[in-house]
Amino acid sequence: MHLELMKQADFAAFSENLSIAYAEDKVEAGTWLASEALANAKQSMRDTLPNGVNTPNHFIWDVIRSHEKVGTLWVCQEEQSYFIYDIIIFEAFQNQGLGSELLAVLEEEAQAQGITEISLHVFGHNKRAIHVYEKMGFETTDISMRKRI
Repeated sequence: MHLELMKQADFAAFSENLSIAYAEDKVEAGTWLASEALANAKQSMRDTLPNGVNTPNHFIWDVIRSHEKVGTLWVCQEEQSYFIYDIIIFEAFQNQGLGSELLAVLEEEAQAQGITEISLHVFGHNKRAIHVYEKMGFETTDISMRKRI
């Protein structure tokens, strides 16, 4: 498995798909109203990546395995730290250990770039991702909780 920087021509589809998924996650988490979620997600993408794949300090990679694109990875570099904004393993390739493999590849890339820490946010309802992150050595740094009444 290796990483290739995403081409600007592929960014619009990436941004649209990610906005839809992010909106769904925010609604499921109870953070946004369904009626506003997609517009909020698209605005967040515009704010965070105003220059698409050419936004400084942001890296959006295609995840390649055996000459086939199996997913995408988006990280932001701040000093000696990477923050993972998003990991996508396409549905046809899920449950094959590729998420763990991708995190190992990212760790190698980070070390080669002098990065000393990788952090991320994961929605509490994403139990599968939490399991993978914990398996790969990520530790919980804080927890937000809520009780609906």
